[in-house]
Amino acid sequence: MRSAVLVLAVVPVLIAIAECRRSSRPPATPVDAASPSTGLTRSDELLLAAAKVALPPPGLAPGDLPDPASRDALLVVKYCTQCHALPTPTAHSATDWPSVARRMWLRMEWLPPSLGVQVPTPAERYTILSYMLANALKVSGSVLPAGKGRDEFSIVCSQCHALPDPRVHSADDWPTVYSRMERNMERMRVQPPGATASSDILLYLQTAASKRPGKRG
Repeated sequence: MRSAVLVLAVVPVLIAIAECRRSSRPPATPVDAASPSTGLTRSDELLLAAAKVALPPPGLAPGDLPDPASRDALLVVKYCTQCHALPTPTAHSATDWPSVARRMWLRMEWLPPSLGVQVPTPAERYTILSYMLANALKVSGSVLPAGKGRDEFSIVCSQCHALPDPRVHSADDWPTVYSRMERNMERMRVQPPGATASSDILLYLQTAASKRPGKRG
């Protein structure tokens, strides 16, 4: 009986101490509170930042696509530009395009109808994917041409995609293409090569391209 009375006497005291400590703490900041300047929560900002990083690099116009007037190219323009810049078919190899396309179609299906994003039919998906595969990045295969800069090229360029065949562009075109890839690396937060490695890579690509049979524009 005595112990029961003691407990009843102590409990209110403990409750009072806990309430006092709680009231002395500063009010907790909500983890996902909206920013006063943007009205976006931290989760919103993280999602937007992730989406921007994952978007294809800008710059490709519909007329730059292979056979731009074909139904295949027009379908790519119709569906792919609803959410982001028009991707170039050479952004991925034929090995990678199926998984990339599937990921895009799933995202389109999951978007709320209020956004009005059209989803391609199964037949249109087949046409789009076939077009991307036919014009995909031509990879180098298992053996790269020998030359100074080959190892640097293999290490640096494989960070983002399958290694392209060095002969897929002409020696005159490679500086422009390589400059565009450097901008993409900066945009994707990929560590760029140093000045020496960059020069070696470009020289390797131009040397390998000059040895290819015939000319390609």
